[in-house]
Amino acid sequence: MTRRTRTVFLALALLLSGCASLPDEPPQEYYADKKIPVPSGDEFTFCSQYGCKLQTPLSFSAQDWADIYDFYGSPAQDAAGERAKIAQTIGFLERKIGPRTGTDKDIAGTFRKIGKGQLDCVDESTNTTTYLLLMDGKGLLKFHTVGSPDTRFPIIHAGRWPHQTAVIIDKETKIPYAVDSWFHDNGYPAEIITLESWKEGWKPDDLWR
Repeated sequence: MTRRTRTVFLALALLLSGCASLPDEPPQEYYADKKIPVPSGDEFTFCSQYGCKLQTPLSFSAQDWADIYDFYGSPAQDAAGERAKIAQTIGFLERKIGPRTGTDKDIAGTFRKIGKGQLDCVDESTNTTTYLLLMDGKGLLKFHTVGSPDTRFPIIHAGRWPHQTAVIIDKETKIPYAVDSWFHDNGYPAEIITLESWKEGWKPDDLWR
């Protein structure tokens, strides 16, 4: 591990240790803790540069929303179908926002590439939570509420590094699900898995092969 990588890891660990939360806490508290404006209507803040070091104010235009509605399609008929739509739409939103923020070349993970345009899991989970809140505000989420980002730690929850994810909660079963876009390059569908499994160290079978 290079000195620069060690420095980034230590900074990431400190950032994550300060932002662990209960998934059913209002996400507004998470934004307040990180001093990020809560997304509202069409306005939101995009996080990048590791741990939301760079915060870029953005907005969706009427045409953006028309594109989003068109991509999302008709409402899902059940919670599982909605989760599938959410996964695909997160990827679509990354493809829409990436060229505007210089993050369209972001690759999976944190340490496989370091530098401008690369996102860590704090950036990814915060942005995903933002997208989910915007979608919810427009009535696209019928079967889920948006929770606060949650964290798993090495030793305690498996894995070598601290890791953070966005969270949604099934309104009927109250089961929380991780919505994790960090595992893939910019623009790919997010992975959605029960938060319990995610906490145990779940990752895609073909991760970075």
